[in-house]
Amino acid sequence: MGTVLENILARRSIRHYAENKPVEREKIQVLLQAAMAAPSACNLQPWEFVIVDDPAELKELKAFIRGGQNNAPMAMVVCARTGYVPWAGNGWQIDCAAAIENMMLAAVEMGLGSLWIGDFDRPSVRKYLRVPEGVELVSVVYFGYPDEKKRPVSRYKEEAVYWGRYDPERPNAQRTIRGMIQESIDDA
Repeated sequence: MGTVLENILARRSIRHYAENKPVEREKIQVLLQAAMAAPSACNLQPWEFVIVDDPAELKELKAFIRGGQNNAPMAMVVCARTGYVPWAGNGWQIDCAAAIENMMLAAVEMGLGSLWIGDFDRPSVRKYLRVPEGVELVSVVYFGYPDEKKRPVSRYKEEAVYWGRYDPERPNAQRTIRGMIQESIDDA
């Protein structure tokens, strides 16, 4: 069992999963318990979860996910029921993001890997999963047993930290997609 910080640093995006090794229902229940323990504005808990672990259904779902064509044995579609949130804006996304992070950290603790995906064809996923209007599709998260090893990594960058007040004059290296890809390669 790792410390919280060890699990945070060990949490990596996993794109290769062990074949023929589904995620047990007991572990899915723990993931959901972790998700629902997340902080939520006014404790409204807008999240809802659609678990897809049937191989045929998962294959169909993955057709709507850009960059999601890997062998993860389970997808969890995180949704938000926003109709009863009494204020404008999309703060419910923050609540759902906290729930997702809790699940991903719990996954590390249980020896599972995960991949958080935000780029998917929402109208097609909504139709395929029969998600009604008024329920927002937030993200898809893959879970499974990793078939790749990635070392823990700290991405702490002092240039992103300001003490007391923000300094708009201080140089700050802009992150680029190319740089992020190179970091991922270097961190593997």
